[in-house]
Amino acid sequence: MTFNSKDVSILTMERQNTQETITVQYNKLLESEPKLVTNFVPMDAAAQKRAFLSDEIRNPDHTYAKLDAIDFTERSQSIAQAGEEILADSALNPKHVAAYEQFVTGYLDKNRLMELAHAFKHETDPAEKERIRGEYMSLNIELYGEPDKATYRSLLREKVDAIRQKNLTGKAAKLRDELFELIETDNTDEKIKRFRPADETVEWMHDTVETLYSGMLSHVPEKDTFTEQEVQEIFQAIIHEEFGEAAEGWKVDVEPAKSINVKSTERRIVIPDDRGEISRETLRRLIVHEIGVHMLRSVMGGETDLEPLRNGLGDYYDSEEGLGTVMEQALEGEFVEAGVNYYITAGLSYYDGKDFRDVFEAKWRLSALLDDDITDESIAKAKTSAYSGTMRILRGTDELPWFKDLAYYNGSVDTWRYLESIRGDDTKFIFVLMGKANPANIAHERILYETSTI
Repeated sequence: MTFNSKDVSILTMERQNTQETITVQYNKLLESEPKLVTNFVPMDAAAQKRAFLSDEIRNPDHTYAKLDAIDFTERSQSIAQAGEEILADSALNPKHVAAYEQFVTGYLDKNRLMELAHAFKHETDPAEKERIRGEYMSLNIELYGEPDKATYRSLLREKVDAIRQKNLTGKAAKLRDELFELIETDNTDEKIKRFRPADETVEWMHDTVETLYSGMLSHVPEKDTFTEQEVQEIFQAIIHEEFGEAAEGWKVDVEPAKSINVKSTERRIVIPDDRGEISRETLRRLIVHEIGVHMLRSVMGGETDLEPLRNGLGDYYDSEEGLGTVMEQALEGEFVEAGVNYYITAGLSYYDGKDFRDVFEAKWRLSALLDDDITDESIAKAKTSAYSGTMRILRGTDELPWFKDLAYYNGSVDTWRYLESIRGDDTKFIFVLMGKANPANIAHERILYETSTI
């Protein structure tokens, strides 16, 4: 059987129409996205922080107004209905069914996690609150994993050993003694050998990054610092000139936000309006991480016939943040364990059962004592950083550790480990960027191989 150009044209048109139908249904599903980061932002954060740091309260007790406003049952029904419409569509490629099922399940689980956080904050019966705690932590671990106890102890011990080796006197010695009362400092903990990639792997990735992102990085002028508006202009130029039509609809906004963030479901990059001046080196790292990973993988995923590759397959998140971190390190040509402070904070809460106050007190002393010079200014800085880090892990409930940010440590280590296994294989490396998936996951790898461009 042979096809003429007219046959090919008809088949192409039918395929595009089919994909458009799935896209419309998928976009409807995105309207019910459970935005945990957004909804875990309290309305009274500043007031609670002031009260906490002035010792007026032992622990913050935030009001999560955005969670209070959600009808979780209605949200769950909307997610399920949108998912059913996609899965029931006769035009859906049978090979993509599992990917959509995982995507819908992920949305339902995250919506349930928010519902449990809300219920935990408002429950007064101790027995019921304990039941909610158990379900929340079980689902939390299912979604994001849990800190490895041996790794946590190893990371904490490394910092403690560095403090022990210092000859401290006066205020510093007092802080050290207070720290050791707050944390477990048992020297008998078995030392473990944590993963680090071979130098050859780091060198290969350094060369790869310099080649891959040379066009994007060429937009950074030779100057020391940049304002938020200048960064916005540079990002917009990269999107327009390096992506072209593939990034149609993407924009860069400067607005109130906690950090620079790529919102793939909205096709936006958000820059905080109070970010302050950004150094040239930091800007280069941000371009590689935010545009070169988060945006690029979304755009490339959107060029395939599987919509979830634009926003993320199930269990993709660790590899997403991990790859962003790896690309930054490859740009610098140096491996560094990422997300260590998040990991230790989660471990203090999860394994040592510490509340917000005790985690905070341990963390700021740990940070201050690792500085060469302990002053009132350095202590104040350490306290501010420790509060933010503790809040980040305990947000949503103020008591239970949320394991999302373990992705910075686990994701970077797992990504480096995967890159080491494919070192020098440029063909396999292409699939790392082909969409928001985890190429080290065999199921994801199979999905990537079975997709095609539209």
